[in-house]
Amino acid sequence: MKIISAAVLGVGFVAVLGLFTVTSAAQDRMVGGGLDCNGHSAISVNPKENMICADRRASNGGRFWDNGYYVGHDEPSIQWFSSAAKSGNSMVWVVALPAADPIPTQSGSSVANFELYPAFWMSLALCDPNSFPFGLCTPDSDSNSSNLLSGAGSAALELQFYPPGWPPYIHQISCSTTQWCAALNIDSAELSLACLEPVNFAFLQTNGIPTGPPGPGQQTVASMTPNSNTLMMNPGDVLEVIVADTSLGLLTYVKDVTTGGVGYMFASAALGFANTNPTTCQTTPFTFHPEYNTASASNTVPWAALQLNVNFSMETGHFELGASGDSDADDAPCFSGPTIAGCLAEAQSGDTDFDGPPYQVDWPDGLSNHPRPLAIVTGSPISLTSAGFTNLYPNMQFETDIPYTESACNVLTGSGCTVPPPGAAFYPFYSQGTSGSTCFFTFGNDITGFTSNDFGKDLQYGRSNSFTPALFTSGQIKNPCVP
Repeated sequence: MKIISAAVLGVGFVAVLGLFTVTSAAQDRMVGGGLDCNGHSAISVNPKENMICADRRASNGGRFWDNGYYVGHDEPSIQWFSSAAKSGNSMVWVVALPAADPIPTQSGSSVANFELYPAFWMSLALCDPNSFPFGLCTPDSDSNSSNLLSGAGSAALELQFYPPGWPPYIHQISCSTTQWCAALNIDSAELSLACLEPVNFAFLQTNGIPTGPPGPGQQTVASMTPNSNTLMMNPGDVLEVIVADTSLGLLTYVKDVTTGGVGYMFASAALGFANTNPTTCQTTPFTFHPEYNTASASNTVPWAALQLNVNFSMETGHFELGASGDSDADDAPCFSGPTIAGCLAEAQSGDTDFDGPPYQVDWPDGLSNHPRPLAIVTGSPISLTSAGFTNLYPNMQFETDIPYTESACNVLTGSGCTVPPPGAAFYPFYSQGTSGSTCFFTFGNDITGFTSNDFGKDLQYGRSNSFTPALFTSGQIKNPCVP
């Protein structure tokens, strides 16, 4: 199996840190969006209506409601575990973006990736003493407790990658109808109804400078609009993705191995990143660092619906075909193009009747009218050691929080909670492609000639979790890509 070292990165992890310069935070910023990622704050209007937010659960384990709106959604995920030092704060991923989509049709006979997911993302637990459960947090330390009531304050990183094809409207984050882009998102959990889930947001940039103010309460249209320095990636490109702690704060870094392009972002107070007072919603410049040293099972974000630390997730269930007038009540907002007419399926709570393309047999399966697959090339992230990035994560688990969105599911007892959800014709799953030095994971459906193990398809998600009944997990299994 190929072992990746820092030297492989071309521009170089160390070189990026050495060349990094930035002026102090911009002055005279107007109060803007981002105080509530879900868009329900009475004092802060998001530049994009439907941001992709970390799924939160109530403190009693039940559904989380934001100002009267249920905001859960579908996030089938793989969580990775390791007891190795730095496995909880410094890792590299190798990802192959899907090749170009087939041209989508209004009838659904040909499907593009953007119809199935608005983003995939990598996550990490971060320190934020102003986030639930509001305890002091020591960066990069397993001394932090994830106790739901008295643990260290915890935020959730989602390094999100957005597929081409979304129309560049106010409704959805996107960069292009032909290219991919990526953004650093950090969600926190607060108490005030005006800022229940503040979010920091910044596209990954070739110069490391945000397109607009990234901090909650400061975001403008510029923050959500790519510019000439935004890293753009082509379908089929191979990416090396670093998520790591540095003295300047959390670094998210992508090298496009195919083109040589590099984009990065530091979650630094100097760049305008901030945390939020849980009761007053006042923001303070803040530099984010990872919360834990290792990716042990107990090291998670305690308020997240998923068991969340070193995870890979496909954000799904957000799109339905059609336009206003020929769609279901759960579908709005809708748009007419430019490629096909569609609706965002109550973007914050998802497709609650499970009748859109994400719940049909439309996922990558090798057929020419279905999208091409994404690949996690090494079968897991690789953590940092003194010799470079050399440690594959030995254990993993599949998980999904889709039962939270099911109306018949009692999320406190697990009664009526099912995978697949009721009404779905299909539910996508992770599978292993080949083995040995070419081992990789993909998501969607079996692909003839490539899939070597589909882990039981829907059965891979296991059963209701005893601590969180609406979370289905496989429990820890050995990573089959580790030799």
